[in-house]
Amino acid sequence: MGTNKRYPHNGGRLAEERELREARTHGPLQTLTDDQLRLHARVVSIVPERPAMWGLAAREARALEALPERPAMWGLAWLRFGDADVRCTVRVKRWAEDAVGVDVDVEVLRCWVWQGAVNRLAAREDAWG
Repeated sequence: MGTNKRYPHNGGRLAEERELREARTHGPLQTLTDDQLRLHARVVSIVPERPAMWGLAAREARALEALPERPAMWGLAWLRFGDADVRCTVRVKRWAEDAVGVDVDVEVLRCWVWQGAVNRLAAREDAWG
């Protein structure tokens, strides 16, 4: 059998999704506790997103559409579902001194993980290449 030349990363992405579905059967996604995060005493940086255009005048909406799209920050992180650990591609949404807030794109899953559990990726496809 040959390789998929049009979508070379598709096989890796599908394998990762399969691993995530299997890991979810072991329990809920675990996140760091408030005591571990101590967000009340630490600075949290939030990844900027494109502003919403709801309720803007037409001229303001056109000006916002002309802005360049901000690329998402991607990472490869270790997540824990119950007693199962899985490494998957995540979107970095926020970070503190020693923790990273991430989203998993397969489903709407969010959690905080230790910063050492995440490796930054230049592009999402780098995880499967």
